[in-house]
Amino acid sequence: MADLVTLVPNIALPMHIVAPEERREKVFREINRPVFHLMEGNLAKRCTFITYDSVLSLLNMENLKHMNDSVIDEYTESRDY
Repeated sequence: MADLVTLVPNIALPMHIVAPEERREKVFREINRPVFHLMEGNLAKRCTFITYDSVLSLLNMENLKHMNDSVIDEYTESRDY
């Protein structure tokens, strides 16, 4: 993600790391690395974690095609750093 933000510095999209439940703490440790904090726009505050199970739940939603992208907010996790 740091590479992406370096290459496209004005990117304004939310960024989500999708991983298995058991990797939650590792994901948050990585997000807490200095590079995430020092990137323009504080990449650490822009990244969230979503489990694979949450993605599957989203995919199985009956009316997913009629929803907007804010539905993902119900499944994201973040930590204040």
